[in-house]
Amino acid sequence: MDEQEVKKLKNYAVWLLSRQEYSESGLTQKLLQKGATAAVAEQLVSWLKSLDYVNDDRYAESFLNRQIAKGLGEKRVLMDAGQKGVSRETLHTLIAEREIDWYMQAAKTYEKKYGLCAQPIEYKEKTKRVRYMSYRGFSFDEIDFAIEAAMTAAEQEEIKGE
Repeated sequence: MDEQEVKKLKNYAVWLLSRQEYSESGLTQKLLQKGATAAVAEQLVSWLKSLDYVNDDRYAESFLNRQIAKGLGEKRVLMDAGQKGVSRETLHTLIAEREIDWYMQAAKTYEKKYGLCAQPIEYKEKTKRVRYMSYRGFSFDEIDFAIEAAMTAAEQEEIKGE
């Protein structure tokens, strides 16, 4: 690979990082897709890492923020992390430091999607809602909590309205 191609790849890597954060493995993958050899990609990533343009801890934190903002549960966050090149240990540490309440996260996600409902839900509708919430990465305990919280909040609204 000649110097001109390496310079183009270097500019491409900096351009990618100017748009969004990337993990080391994610950036390496992008460079390989662009035609870099493994050695050149590794060299560019280590150069960017030395400049602190690539930082896996920072990427993990922004990844977690994005996933929480999307209303995803812990299971889904951890599953998606593997696909994005974020280490599970780093995420577990971040989650423990932040003390994220996954039950409240489930309640917010449920309320955003379905609103408050004081009447009991039919079996078919409830299974649909449980399927949606489990796809979002919530455990069945968290889903039950979210459904009960929405019903309780709806009852409280009715009492205040009377």
